[in-house]
Amino acid sequence: MSAGGRRRAAIRGGLVFAGIAGVVAVKRRASRRRDVAGDGSPASGGWATCSAPSARAYEATFGWLLRDLYRRMADDLAAAVAGIAEPAVLEVGPGPGGLAVELARRHPGLRLTGVDVDPAMVARARSRAARDGVADRVAFEVGDVAALPFPDGTFDLVASSFSAHHWPDGAAGFAEIRRVLRPGGRAIVFDLPDRWGRFETKAPPLADAATAGGFAAAPATAFRWPGRVALVRRLEVARDPDTPLRGGSPGT
Repeated sequence: MSAGGRRRAAIRGGLVFAGIAGVVAVKRRASRRRDVAGDGSPASGGWATCSAPSARAYEATFGWLLRDLYRRMADDLAAAVAGIAEPAVLEVGPGPGGLAVELARRHPGLRLTGVDVDPAMVARARSRAARDGVADRVAFEVGDVAALPFPDGTFDLVASSFSAHHWPDGAAGFAEIRRVLRPGGRAIVFDLPDRWGRFETKAPPLADAATAGGFAAAPATAFRWPGRVALVRRLEVARDPDTPLRGGSPGT
């Protein structure tokens, strides 16, 4: 990357950091409890499920600020399925679809399904996929990570970015991810450092949630951006191809 590119990335990273700090402060002042719909179920958009008041606000701010980061993440995810001619990929919490579109551009045989609890995010992601010419290979639907609407062993890769610390039950989410992975399939989850998740939503450490969901223990490592700043953590876990899906110890 050129010196100018590094400066631009650093500026974006600084703005992201400042924006996250501001978001957390606003959310803490407003309420520590999730919004509840009239029927008593959790609300499915805005502050309840993302770090912005609405899908439109999220796309307008983080869509630009995280553009370079999404490209790096897409490179990383594409490498994970490079040896598979037509990989089936699930993205949990795709938001307005930025990462999904970047990933589809990098692997012409890839088929991706994005699942988000916010219908407004799903609508924006569909519009983006159509606008960028990948709607024939990228689809989005409303769904919950704790109850994924797919059969066992459907996907080669499950990906997620900046969503895990919003899951009400991280262990249940990872258990469902493990269920829908094919034997030997991998999950790659990007998120903010654990201290941010704990501060913003009281989320458990990312690696602890994955272990509680049935994956073998694995540490979350630094995914450095911008530059050498470790603003993002990356967790990679896999479904063991030699053990049954149900039963056995939590690490199987």
